[in-house]
Amino acid sequence: MIYDYIIIGGGVAGSVCAYGLGKKGKKCLILEKNSRQSEKVCGGGVSYKALGMLEEIGVATEPLFLLDSKRITGHVIYQNGGCKEKIYCGGRVSLGIQRSLLDHYLVCAALLYHTQIQYGEEVTKILKNGGLYDVNGFLAKELVWASGARNISGGVPGEQSIGLSGQIAAKVNLAEDMFHYWYFAAEDYEKYFWAFPIGNNLWNVGVWNRNFNRELKKDYQHCLGEFFLDKVVGEWNYLRKPKAEFLGHYDQRKPDSYMRNGIGDFAGTCNPSNGGGIHYAIQSAVEYADTVFASDLQ
Repeated sequence: MIYDYIIIGGGVAGSVCAYGLGKKGKKCLILEKNSRQSEKVCGGGVSYKALGMLEEIGVATEPLFLLDSKRITGHVIYQNGGCKEKIYCGGRVSLGIQRSLLDHYLVCAALLYHTQIQYGEEVTKILKNGGLYDVNGFLAKELVWASGARNISGGVPGEQSIGLSGQIAAKVNLAEDMFHYWYFAAEDYEKYFWAFPIGNNLWNVGVWNRNFNRELKKDYQHCLGEFFLDKVVGEWNYLRKPKAEFLGHYDQRKPDSYMRNGIGDFAGTCNPSNGGGIHYAIQSAVEYADTVFASDLQ
């Protein structure tokens, strides 16, 4: 089969892009390097804006709240010994969820519309064959990169930022319907620590740094002890141990090459002020699919 699009990466951006293109009648193949939908510990906070964008393109989001997840109604920022709470207006609700559940849900939505997925397909080389792209033996008219912050060789551009987070199973004396952020650097948006619920007595806990350095693990351990563990009631354990993950603030798209079409972290869509990427990954995927549709109409 010759596909209209091969999408490299089966995360949020890749799945939403395939969904949008598939609804417009394009045949898509997602190539995902992992053997199954894997967990990304650095993530899982889905803003009400992200949920709204999914609803706008036809992806029902209410079923996500029926999974092991948490409704989030606001956030708390802790800084300089004080805290500031914000409740989202208009009854807006965000979501805390394990990324494997979210990503699987979005892949399933894409599979309803002219889309297939191949797991265990790590892309290391791309050929041009008779006007078509040959990726691991699969042929397509066009490529879309949704492979995250890393490039095709697995390297990471120095401009990318980094987070380190784990998933902790525990009962915690923190509001279970809020995102919690602790700013502990001299510059407000250079570093912060977070904790938010992603399931029943399950928390995503991590630290983010705008610049990669050797202090990341040290910062994580310090913040974990100072801000989180004293709120734990009884025993706790890691469901998933801390893992580092780069976030895309650097645009790796290359005009006039096969890497010109990129979305999500590959296209540098993360917000450098807070490290959040899901909202912008969805937005970039939707905008790309809409651009294709607009081009077809011309």
